[in-house]
Amino acid sequence: MCKPYCPQTKGKVENSIGYVKRDFLLGGTFTSLDDMNHQLLQWLNRVNATPHGTTNEIPFDRLQQENLKSIAAIPPYRLRREVHRKISREAYISYRGNRYSVPYRYAGREAVRDLHDDQMTVRVGTGVICSHTIVSGHARVIREKKHFSSLLGEAMRCNSYARKASRPLFTMAPPQVEHRLLSVYDTFADEVRT
Repeated sequence: MCKPYCPQTKGKVENSIGYVKRDFLLGGTFTSLDDMNHQLLQWLNRVNATPHGTTNEIPFDRLQQENLKSIAAIPPYRLRREVHRKISREAYISYRGNRYSVPYRYAGREAVRDLHDDQMTVRVGTGVICSHTIVSGHARVIREKKHFSSLLGEAMRCNSYARKASRPLFTMAPPQVEHRLLSVYDTFADEVRT
């Protein structure tokens, strides 16, 4: 183990960089990056064809003995970034100013947003709940209908259950009305006529 940013403790690695600087770059003249790469390839062929100072072996010969795999046969290194985020109450997760939908049942929960290449995967716990292709731009909303497909029905069931289980906030009392026989009104009608 070496201290970070301390080249003095990494002799084998840093010494080769110094060697390239001293033996190839120092005093070199290059007209373009392609010219530099061409000259570097010639320099590498010359250096690797002469015996190494420590092993006294020619690097090209030693390379044949290593039986190394071709770099083309090695799969590319997969860059991944995991970030912990909270899913919004509206069931969206944010990335670079855009909002991506997640299944509504996970709204408000903690999630892990996993980025690799142009794909984003959202996990809650150990399970993957959805994935999206990352889009360019800003302030865009990427919504999949299946994430909200049964939300309306569930909301209506919850509302009807809440209505049945709850008491009203207030009630209106019916007006107090006196009940009389119609014959009482006939007596009043006779008085008005006279």
